[in-house]
Formats: sequence, structure tokens, C-alpha cells
Amino acid sequence: MDKNSKHSTPWVFWVLIVSVLIVLGQSMYVNYLKKGYLFFIEAPCNPSTNECYVRSCDVDGDCPPDNLTEYRVFQLPASQFNNCSDNSCLNICPSTSSSCEEIYCSTQSDISCEGPDTTTTSLDATTTISNATTTVL
Repeated sequence: MDKNSKHSTPWVFWVLIVSVLIVLGQSMYVNYLKKGYLFFIEAPCNPSTNECYVRSCDVDGDCPPDNLTEYRVFQLPASQFNNCSDNSCLNICPSTSSSCEEIYCSTQSDISCEGPDTTTTSLDATTTISNATTTVL
């Protein structure tokens, strides 16, 4: 083999490398620096004053670690999560100063709701959750 012969790298290889670096850089900017994604946060709820999501925690493993059976859901930009005093973010949600938005359960047709102006709703009288049958009255 001749020592003076060199194989040039195809231009497609360089275009591919540059494209991958651009995609990685953009992903790092959006997800790490800008934090351009949303958190969905569950907070404790009182059905006598607020509209609340309701779930049954009768079967072990059906509930998240916070064991909330009546809860509210907020949508919060990840960049503002540092302003929360705890995982429920009730110190900044709901408010007009932050872009935290409450997601009301009455806007969804397949979720059980309780509250002062709501009635309990579900898809049908019997809902199957994680292989356990629960009757909604």
C-alpha cells in the first residue's frame, strides 16, 4: 500500500456530524438551560371549597407516594419550579404573577370530580383501574 495515498472523508460524513452536534446543542439549550417543558403538579385539595380530582387508594400501589385521594392539578413551566416552597407549589399556584395554570377536572369527561359546584362523573358506572374494579355511585 502506498504511504502517500490518502482517503478523503466524504462530505456526507461531515454534514452528518454537524447535524448531530446542532441537534444536541439545541436539545441541551431547551431542556437544560431554558427548561422549556411543563410539570404537572398534584396538590392537596378540599372538596368543600375547591373542585378536586378524586381517586381511590384502596388497592396497594394504586396511589402515588403522596397518597392524595383528593387533589388539584397545576401545570407549571419547569423554569418556575424553583420558586415552589414544596412539591405542591401552592405558594405560587394559582396566581396571576406566575404562569401556573390549574387544570380543572370538570373539563375532562373521564375523571371523577368532587367540589362545591360539581358532581361525581366517570365514563360509566363501573371503572376498572389497575385490574381492580371500583363502583362509582
